[in-house]
Amino acid sequence: MERGGDDEWSAWLDYDGDDGPSLPEGSSVDPEQPSVEEGSGDPEEQTQKNTRGRSKRNDITKMVSEGKKMEIEYNHYGQHWGTGGTAKVTRIGAWVRTNIPLRDITWPKVSQDLKNQLWEHIKVAFDVPDTDKRMTIAKGGDRWKDWKSTLTEGIFTFKDVAPHLLEKPPKLYEKIINLQEWREFVDSRLSPEFGVKRKRAQESRACNLYPHRTGRGGVRMIQEQMEKEVGHQITEFDRSEIWKRSRTKSNGEVEGPTAE
Repeated sequence: MERGGDDEWSAWLDYDGDDGPSLPEGSSVDPEQPSVEEGSGDPEEQTQKNTRGRSKRNDITKMVSEGKKMEIEYNHYGQHWGTGGTAKVTRIGAWVRTNIPLRDITWPKVSQDLKNQLWEHIKVAFDVPDTDKRMTIAKGGDRWKDWKSTLTEGIFTFKDVAPHLLEKPPKLYEKIINLQEWREFVDSRLSPEFGVKRKRAQESRACNLYPHRTGRGGVRMIQEQMEKEVGHQITEFDRSEIWKRSRTKSNGEVEGPTAE
């Protein structure tokens, strides 16, 4: 499960109820995290629903309004490359959070119509070939699942120490998740059925002796770093070097069995 960034977690603290403290005792979350500015973000998307302000790219919206598109570079493996690829993933994440419901379904069961809408949305802003449709839709599924995982971890973080925080969606997302949908999502996550599923996943993760530390960037982030170091794209990566880097902390330390 991918834990959200500080901005996502601080959103839980913006609860404006009057039935107790928002911050559970002993929590390590910083209550001084800045909130999203009112009215900030992508004008094009705000005419529909407000999405995460920090994920908006006003420069892309400006290009679209001028009839332009951002170019996407691809490496030898057909993967996104550089600034355009990063901007595209950000745009995908904002769209799925706004348009894909939180119903307890899997990505394959999301309607093809919604997936086609995602593809059309991306084509408006980016110069992408038709062959990129499959990868775009797959990335949409990844970002949607990551978002649900972030919300799920928040639910289990606060369900016992501060259950009042779960009465409505996190402040950061309250304009894109209606109250009924949110309560149904919380109930589904706290159900015995999901508890069994979650326990199996935790047991499986506990067996992983060499967890990676790449976050949402994944292996591609490491490959880009290696290519930046040599100044050009690499046609064949050293898999052992990628393995080591993916399990090395940002300060250069390697822990536990990985170090051995």
